[in-house]
Amino acid sequence: MAIPRVVLFHYGSYQPLWDQPGLLQCGPQIGPDGISVSVPHVVELQKALEARGVSHRCALLHYTDPFLIRKAGLQGLEYWLGPKLLVCGDLHHGPMPLETLMGYQKKEFHDAVLLAFNPMLLEQVRACLSIPVHSMPPGFFRYPVRAMNLSPERRLIHVGSTGAHHPARRKLVQELLERSRIPFFQTTTQTAEEAADLYNQSFLVLNVPLNNDLNHRFFEIMAAGSRQIIFADRHILGPHQDLCNRPDIFWVQTLHELETLVHELLGNLQLPHLPVSPPPEHTLDQLLIHCFKNN
Repeated sequence: MAIPRVVLFHYGSYQPLWDQPGLLQCGPQIGPDGISVSVPHVVELQKALEARGVSHRCALLHYTDPFLIRKAGLQGLEYWLGPKLLVCGDLHHGPMPLETLMGYQKKEFHDAVLLAFNPMLLEQVRACLSIPVHSMPPGFFRYPVRAMNLSPERRLIHVGSTGAHHPARRKLVQELLERSRIPFFQTTTQTAEEAADLYNQSFLVLNVPLNNDLNHRFFEIMAAGSRQIIFADRHILGPHQDLCNRPDIFWVQTLHELETLVHELLGNLQLPHLPVSPPPEHTLDQLLIHCFKNN
């Protein structure tokens, strides 16, 4: 096997959409398409790579979050010979997430940190860590792509959980259903592909970010060729305020604003013909240069 330029260690299953030339996925649940590493330790990762004839003298992208750090954080980072980038998501998970990140970084040193979903926390995290911290959404993530639907169903749809862990989202969805003032549909899906199809079939998509995250849904809806109404403040974009200028993104902060905007947009017969641009994509070279050469 050729020498990879980047080893991506994460805790989920193998993600075909994340693959790029030179990227190798590894982890405890990766399956046969990547390299399985049952114990989250760099020495075990190196052994697994060597068993497949893969050199580990390359960059390491370590994708984790405070919950995973506390549960099964990758250990032995001092044994990795190449540059190490900690890609941190979900900085709302559990008690004291920033303290969790700080404590882990002191024990398991990385050369830089990339915030996956919390650009608004960029300066706060920089103040907590002594290494460079960056934000470059959506980083190495990729999403199912759909051609824009010129005849979508004229409704607002929300795809996502409204369970006990999402009380604010559940309250908003319930109020929209009970008031019945706009055509609104709520559902859940099992895969990102199913969600992309529903987004693509719908005139408008409701995005309710939790805990001030710039979530995956923000980019999933773009990739699916639909437009979204975000129930949040623009500050969740942090330093990436240029994304506010996209014609497929609308912002509201109250139920009344949401219903008024939906009525206005559904009545705009020209809107379906406005193209929806795909989300930004970054190559491995762009990501590495941004995080390691711009420190």
